[in-house]
Amino acid sequence: MKRSGNSTISEQEKQINKLTDKYMERLKNCGFRVTSQRKTIIEILLKNLGKHLNVKELLSIAQEEDPTIGIATIYRTVDLLTGLGLLNMINLEEGFSRFEVPDEQMHFHFYCKSCGKVVHLPDEKDKTNTVNSWAQKEGFRLLPQTFELAGICPDCIAKGITEEDFCDVKWPICRQRCKKQRHRWGHES
Repeated sequence: MKRSGNSTISEQEKQINKLTDKYMERLKNCGFRVTSQRKTIIEILLKNLGKHLNVKELLSIAQEEDPTIGIATIYRTVDLLTGLGLLNMINLEEGFSRFEVPDEQMHFHFYCKSCGKVVHLPDEKDKTNTVNSWAQKEGFRLLPQTFELAGICPDCIAKGITEEDFCDVKWPICRQRCKKQRHRWGHES
């Protein structure tokens, strides 16, 4: 929005700018270079909260803003941010990772192995307290992270999808039990 030649910044943009500055300060304090490309990548991640971008999606958006950003810069930056605990890597068994900015110490997802639906779990504070309690009993202090819990969503269950559709073929007992299912889904024994 612009008014009388002066641009006004929305509350969301102010929050993104504040968080971007916080991230850039963290990089600087940890001895890493603060670059415009890293800043652009961080801003994109913050503007897309909850979308779980993968590297290709992140690259596509980044190159719209700065065509000089390459895939290697994206990989290096997400690796760096993940290592510093500023970004969570999510594995939904798609053959690539997705990323999200953690808004809590721990973040919980269910994802459907059949259709890929991702559901954020409610009451994360209670779940975080439970996991922290387990860790404390063992003397651990946990780092920020995301938990991905694989399952089958209600819609896929209603379509007849079962756990046998996703069995690991390394198990001999499962090979016999699931032979029909694997054939039905195009997986030959």
